[in-house]
Amino acid sequence: MKFRLFRAATNKSKNKVVFLHVPKTGGSTFVGLLKDSIKLSKSDSLIPTHIIDQIGNVYIKHIDFSNEERRFQYPSIFNGEFEQGTKVFMLLRDPVERIISEFNFQYHLLNGKNGNKNAAIISKLNPTPKTISDYIKFPQTQNYQTKFLLGRKIADPKQVSQAEFEKVVNGIKNIPIYCGITEEYSRFLSLFQKQTGIKLKNKITVRKKTPKDLKFAVSDSLKNRIIELNKYDYELFYYVKANLNISNLKDESFSFDDKGFVI
Repeated sequence: MKFRLFRAATNKSKNKVVFLHVPKTGGSTFVGLLKDSIKLSKSDSLIPTHIIDQIGNVYIKHIDFSNEERRFQYPSIFNGEFEQGTKVFMLLRDPVERIISEFNFQYHLLNGKNGNKNAAIISKLNPTPKTISDYIKFPQTQNYQTKFLLGRKIADPKQVSQAEFEKVVNGIKNIPIYCGITEEYSRFLSLFQKQTGIKLKNKITVRKKTPKDLKFAVSDSLKNRIIELNKYDYELFYYVKANLNISNLKDESFSFDDKGFVI
């Protein structure tokens, strides 16, 4: 069956854009910024950032919340299944910072500590980890960004293979996917504007941010352990970071509503 990326076969736009929303990388904040920057119908403006699938000519590919396995909606892009001429964008995040954010979100904000099944990762771990040190030991939590892009089910304990990792990297290179990192957020926004011609608002509302009382740093030894257990996420992040095409981008002076960006 011929792959169709867009809703309407008659869409003749020359600016077809796709954003791959990797969880806990700042994707909801970016999608929210798109909602604030592009005119929407009243009904579309009410759709949450983690569910809305189209904003103007930008098509957003998230977790599939219609299925309890919560897989990525669009892993087939790494099999070459996408419409030529499409510009594809993605944010990745330092695996250390990302897994801390994920633990806080799963354990505290989704109330996984009390067994809430909506905490779809931590609810599958036995016994329930009470600290980040315990959380990272479970293979279900490791290399999430790479597993997600491959289309693995949530909390999949199976390790990533070198061939699978190379499939993702080759997809980034060959499609190509315009990547940013959470730690260079404003630069990613500038890259998106330059490549798409879509003007983004300068004032950014941070979505799903970690409450100040839950923020914490990890020791160097724990940081090294996270890196060791998340080899492919680490390599993927640093591959993207080393190949960011942002050196010639001007500072657009984007500002965040809380004078910082911690999610």
